Amino acid sequence: MEGKKKDLVMRIVLVVAANLILGGGISLLRLSGFGTDPYTCMNLGVSSHLGIGLGLYQVIFNTILFIPVFILDRKSFGIGALVNMFGLGYFIEFYMFLLAAAGITIEGLAGNTVIRIALLVAGVLVVCFGIALYMFCNLGAAPYDRLGVIIETYSHKKIKFKWARIAMDLTSIAVGILTGSVIGVGTVVVAFFTGPIVSFFREKAVIPLVKKLGIQEK
Repeated sequence: MEGKKKDLVMRIVLVVAANLILGGGISLLRLSGFGTDPYTCMNLGVSSHLGIGLGLYQVIFNTILFIPVFILDRKSFGIGALVNMFGLGYFIEFYMFLLAAAGITIEGLAGNTVIRIALLVAGVLVVCFGIALYMFCNLGAAPYDRLGVIIETYSHKKIKFKWARIAMDLTSIAVGILTGSVIGVGTVVVAFFTGPIVSFFREKAVIPLVKKLGIQEK
């Protein structure tokens, strides 16, 4: 029992760390000015349109989205889902506040393409590592991430997960465009290249790391 309790505690610590890493990566993408992942893109646009902060908006929207997801797929519920639902938006806002306090802003970097490209690359890599670590913890998934799985399941696999996810991401991008969010190469890169990069980090970085920490893969 002690071993299981220690394993759970370690996974909770790692899932919080993973969301902090994700927040940092998304902040780098925002700073690059090349666009963020489709879901954040949509949330940034809508929250700005409504005049509320990203953190608060994501809490509200995730809670609304969580209700049908939980009813249809209770396995998606867990501590990891809660950390992502209620923490990630605020983590992003906190990082952007720190960067602005240090005098590093999107507007200030607008004319420096080399630094912006470096931030884009770094942001994609950091986001993918955060996702790989978050997924490994296996403590539940955010509602948006589970929605594609639910669509595939309830359509009896007539609608495959990848097509459901693409449709969701395209819808998010469309909402982002309509609400004035930044759409760019970063949005496209994250939408199409996340899978392979996450798989790479899982095998080459996350699994070796957790083995050193004594955490068993589920």
